Amino acid sequence: MKKGLFQRLLPHLIAVVVFLIAALIFCSPALSGKVINQSDVVHWKGMAQNLLEYKEQFGHYPLWTTSMFGGMPAYSIAIESQNIISAVYTHSLFTLFLPKPISFFFLICVSFYFLCQVFRINSWISILAALAYGYASYSPIIVAVGHDTKMLSMGYVPALVGALVLLYEGRYWLGGALTVLFTALLIGMNHLQISYYFLIIAVFMSAGYVYKWIKEQQLKHLALALSIALIGGIIGVLANATNIFVTYDYSKATMRNGTLSLDTASNGQTKKAGLPIDYAFGWSYGKAETFTLLVPGVYGGSSSGELDGDSKIAKSLTERGVPEDQAAQFAQSMPAYWGPQPGTSGPVYLGAIMCFLFLFGMVYLKTWQKWWILAAVVFTILLSWGKNFEAFNTFLFNNLPFYNKFRAPSMSLVVPQLLFPLVGAMTLQRLFFAEDSREEKWKAFKLGAMVTGGVLLLTLLMYFSFDYKGENDQSLLQYFQQLMQGQAQAATDMYNDLRDSRKDLFGSDLLRSIILIALAAGILAAAIKNKLSFTVAIAGLIILNVFDLFGVGKRYLNEDNFVEPDQYDAAFAPSPADVQIKQDTGYYRVLNLTQDVFNDAITSYHHNSVGGYHPAKLSITEDLLTYQLRNKQPMNFQVLNMLNTKYIITGDQQSGQPMAQQNPEALGAAWFVKGLRFAPDGIGVMNALDNFNPRDTAVLAVSDQNRTTAPAASDSTASITLVKHDNDQMIYRSSNTVNGFGVFSEIFYDRGWKAYIDGKETPIIRTNYVLRGLNIPAGQHEIRFDFRPASYYTGETIALIANIIIFLLLIAAAFQVYRRNKAAKA
Repeated sequence: MKKGLFQRLLPHLIAVVVFLIAALIFCSPALSGKVINQSDVVHWKGMAQNLLEYKEQFGHYPLWTTSMFGGMPAYSIAIESQNIISAVYTHSLFTLFLPKPISFFFLICVSFYFLCQVFRINSWISILAALAYGYASYSPIIVAVGHDTKMLSMGYVPALVGALVLLYEGRYWLGGALTVLFTALLIGMNHLQISYYFLIIAVFMSAGYVYKWIKEQQLKHLALALSIALIGGIIGVLANATNIFVTYDYSKATMRNGTLSLDTASNGQTKKAGLPIDYAFGWSYGKAETFTLLVPGVYGGSSSGELDGDSKIAKSLTERGVPEDQAAQFAQSMPAYWGPQPGTSGPVYLGAIMCFLFLFGMVYLKTWQKWWILAAVVFTILLSWGKNFEAFNTFLFNNLPFYNKFRAPSMSLVVPQLLFPLVGAMTLQRLFFAEDSREEKWKAFKLGAMVTGGVLLLTLLMYFSFDYKGENDQSLLQYFQQLMQGQAQAATDMYNDLRDSRKDLFGSDLLRSIILIALAAGILAAAIKNKLSFTVAIAGLIILNVFDLFGVGKRYLNEDNFVEPDQYDAAFAPSPADVQIKQDTGYYRVLNLTQDVFNDAITSYHHNSVGGYHPAKLSITEDLLTYQLRNKQPMNFQVLNMLNTKYIITGDQQSGQPMAQQNPEALGAAWFVKGLRFAPDGIGVMNALDNFNPRDTAVLAVSDQNRTTAPAASDSTASITLVKHDNDQMIYRSSNTVNGFGVFSEIFYDRGWKAYIDGKETPIIRTNYVLRGLNIPAGQHEIRFDFRPASYYTGETIALIANIIIFLLLIAAAFQVYRRNKAAKA
């Protein structure tokens, strides 16, 4: 007898409830109204405050922000489409309108569960695998530091892979419509690097299917399936055309597309498009560090917070007379991590049980699917090594399309995080439900256990052979010597205690993984020998897996990460200097020397800052910071003047509190210059800034000389007055008895800003390397700058059309599924 609708839905409803309960337990502090104190979100809020205030006043985000680096496109921080139809609106349905971070973990598990159902895997096994994907250590780590878009994007990758599988398996309407929808949602979460890793998965999976189709001579299906996938992917991408178009357009002007090089070898050219390779490969996983997938503490875990009062270094300090609480606090501040990365918030740990099931599956599964999965896993592990596998990764960096736009190679381990549980689920599905003989299962199980044992033995050898010395430990030893007042032996003893503590972290986690694998293996062995039922065995594996991943995950996302909302807002409490400056309601910029000026978003929360925080600054801004401000001591004060830096915040020498000093040399919003100076190229202009007076002289490139039709002249009464300063529009009044050249203390950006004198468009000339200049005729004039980037408005139109198509496809697919089910019942 066929099951009724409720009976068919019940296992999935149970899965949803399990995922909800798991997320509620893991993020339980959120239930009491607490929020995560996420460093990246604090930075974002500082960056976005100017936009949020604008939206509160005008009902929408602006397209330009004035609060960072003198000005930059606002859509690099926050963007929203004005279209009333958007597939991204369905995101709230998939997260059940839950608050973050509960919604993050719920989404990532539901999405992976869908993938498992596409592979026709038992619901309970799917629950086990989904929890493994959702709570692998990288997930709580990125949530703790505030990589929200990354977590959300990881949430939609399994669903999109599942949609492609449906399509490749011949479910054209359903698979095609879901491919379009989940592509739109993945891209809509706005983390292009995770989307890039999805493409890597899709390429390997598609290659496997293409090989199968050609071998089986299913050429028509091959052409149809790939065509639908390609067209569906394009529609899904275009549903986010607004964001994609402006991001692509903006990328051409950012540091990720090249920066100025003053090396003579560069011959005055910019560096090759893309990030500098040493910057891009900064967070490269070590080869031996890959074993953290199996044992989290191989390299000590995170850069701080791993050690406690029970560590060797804490106990040693206590023996020297240090109070226990102080010793524990000191140990917690010590860098337990000693691997090749500059620092880390925690290891990528996939779970000992999932690693065991993956290795077991590689020797047990007979499906062709395992080969593309293995290839994708190996490829992305090699990618994660970055500079530690230099020849391979340098070649890819220089030749793989768009790969040089991304940094942090270690992020590619999100692919094994997805594929290990998938193989684990496929392995259990076959073990419990295939018609293999008990002897065949037992033989494969023993082989899988031996392979896993070999890997554990190799890990054990690493435990005994490592020296537990980090690359930066020399400075740490010097710190210990200062702490011990020059007693070299005492400092060495303390350092050796730290190394022993690191070794203990590795050893305890290694023992932990061995025990967990032994317990999981024992459950499977008993099930193979029919001493345990499927229900008991899978329940045991779920409990072990949750214990494993929750235990490690809670090291990095726990009660300590949650604060009361008012504590969260305390980071933005204005200082007396901020309050003083805000009394000036004019238009100006602020340089805050009490912060890491060019890596600081807090100042941008309160003021229009010369500095700021953003991972993809305009390249001309990055150049100015490199050669005139951040990397130049002392800073070029004439550059600060031309940026209208009216206030400088410094620390009071007596109280240490921030204090505001007014800069009387700040040039204001705009001014006429007395003369023009031309340099042969960008390098020449930058070098000219070393010695010039921006009040009197403007420096331009020779290539713009023929555009300066007006002589640069001025009289003593000439003036340019700012009338209106809106993010997306600036209006000035000019007065001059002769033709002149005006300089505006606004960042030059030729991908959307237009200038009009008395309503007639006039060209904006790049001046003083980063500013805007205009030829202004004699007389009195209204000068207006409008920011209307074509990329935004074109994207809005295309996105609206694509989103309409998505909803039409979903309706058509639902109708086709209904017809199919009705026909099946007939």
